[in-house]
Amino acid sequence: MHETTFVHLPPRLCPVTKGLGIVAGITAISFAAAWAFERHRQRELVRILASVPRVVSIFPALRAHLEMAPRQFGAGVPL
Repeated sequence: MHETTFVHLPPRLCPVTKGLGIVAGITAISFAAAWAFERHRQRELVRILASVPRVVSIFPALRAHLEMAPRQFGAGVPL
């Protein structure tokens, strides 16, 4: 009869590796929450500005300025 070989599983994760995984997960969640909050803040700002009379005419200038700002200050400036 043929002998069955068992698959050897890798050893369990050490506590340091498990801790680093938890820290990486929390960091990823924090970055996602910050990104979502910034998007929400920008939408609220646009909504408030849109409700003010005669502000709609400056939207093209604001958009052009936002696109040029990273070039003025370098690539490290987040939007």
